[in-house]
Amino acid sequence: MKTIGFIGLGKMGLPMALNLCKAGFEVLIHSSSPSSAAAVEQAGGRTVPSYQALAQQADVVITIVPADKEIRELYLSPGGILDSMRPGTACIDMTSALGETMLELADYVKSRNLDIKLLDAPVSGGTAGAASGKLTIMVGCESQALCDLYMPVFQAMGEKIFYTGDLGSASNIKMINQMINAANTAVAAEAICVAQQLGVDLNILCQVVNQSSGGSYIFERNVPKYMLTGDHTPGFRLSLMKKDVGLFMAAAENIHAFAPVSKLVQQIYQATANQGMEDRNYTCILEWLKQNQGK
Repeated sequence: MKTIGFIGLGKMGLPMALNLCKAGFEVLIHSSSPSSAAAVEQAGGRTVPSYQALAQQADVVITIVPADKEIRELYLSPGGILDSMRPGTACIDMTSALGETMLELADYVKSRNLDIKLLDAPVSGGTAGAASGKLTIMVGCESQALCDLYMPVFQAMGEKIFYTGDLGSASNIKMINQMINAANTAVAAEAICVAQQLGVDLNILCQVVNQSSGGSYIFERNVPKYMLTGDHTPGFRLSLMKKDVGLFMAAAENIHAFAPVSKLVQQIYQATANQGMEDRNYTCILEWLKQNQGK
């Protein structure tokens, strides 16, 4: 378990790969971003000519890509990385995706009789958590023992690691967490709009709410940092939250769940995105709500 192939050097992936280098792993990369590749190489990583070459050489392959579509293309398309891996290789996908996508990978591995271990391990903590190595990591796989086997890898990137159950369970839990986050943010933004029109001191409101039953992570952290300052510099872009909310709604609709509140929250994020705010922090839904007060 010394050599890790890392695919996906985006805002989350790059600092995660750098932390693996710091922990002493040999990190192999193949990236379309020269600056990201250079940063990993400077930290001790090594560039290889293709994803297939990466898969052939790694003991563990970690992927963190935009969405389910990219997971399928990377793993399942003709010439995908699953067919390039040595027996015994572990694949750890850390994308925020549907649990059923991981089950598709498992079906492929089983149909080809491949000796490959699959784990889904989405993360929470944003770019700050990725940079500091203090992410929360949810791990779904066939057993607690398999999760424990790769604990040194997870601990190089995260501070709190949870075994969530079978393959796909971690992705489902991350998806549900994101829906709760999105809904809490929408309610907080709506409350701020009403409070302003009532002439309530917003700083005092935050103090009281955070010591009362209405308190939440969102009201404690994101309301003062983003909503009260009006600074929606992205830590987690609206486009990504909109995607995660969409994952939840797709899963809910697939099992015919009744989720009217979540559907309304999805519409709020979509309406804000339609105003060209996709690249701002997701808390910018407050600005859309403000624009529509009194209409």
